[in-house]
Amino acid sequence: MPKGQYIANIGSYIEEIEYIGDDATILLFRGQDCNEPLLPKIARPNPKIDTIDKERQMLAELKRRTARNPALLGKDDWDALVVAQHFGMATRLLDWTTNPLIALWFAVSNLDALSSGYVYMLPVTEDLILGPESDPDPFDFGKTRVFKPSINNERIAAQAGWFTAHRYSRKAKRFVDLHKNRELKMKVLMKGVRGRKKAEFMKGLDRLGINFESLFPGVEGTCRYIDWQFA
Repeated sequence: MPKGQYIANIGSYIEEIEYIGDDATILLFRGQDCNEPLLPKIARPNPKIDTIDKERQMLAELKRRTARNPALLGKDDWDALVVAQHFGMATRLLDWTTNPLIALWFAVSNLDALSSGYVYMLPVTEDLILGPESDPDPFDFGKTRVFKPSINNERIAAQAGWFTAHRYSRKAKRFVDLHKNRELKMKVLMKGVRGRKKAEFMKGLDRLGINFESLFPGVEGTCRYIDWQFA
């Protein structure tokens, strides 16, 4: 990866973002600890498998098992899918955020000095956004698009969450990596973070209020934050 494509420090990262996506409705960011295909969790084991029937069954089972849970009570399938995504179930949603510092945190939080982290940036125009009104079925929509969710749980609020909603392409016979999606591949930008800089970035982000405790509200996030502080 060319030297200029690595993030030198938090200040230069934010400054550079100011010049990206002037014509975009919104800028989305995603942090990963590896440069793997931009695919949702349901598609990663084998992108060639059409998982639609499996996904419908999984969501129905989630609703059955959590029928009294207020987080899912009376929610439509899109809202239920968002809750499922944020609590670890495999879905066709891929996490993004409107906060570039949050994406940077996810890129460096594994603290592996031997591997780089990556931040992806996606300028989003109005034509790329789908909605539950026009696309009520999250398993049946025309093209891979950006989904602006309801703020229906603490994590999505804390992480300023948005998503890309991915579909199985019957033409390509697979879920298509965003890097190879003809409509989106020229939009996805990427910056790297050197492994040896991860600990430095984590400390800087903590000073700015981005840490385990702020991103994962509740006892779990607090315990992980304390672990990090005393490591």
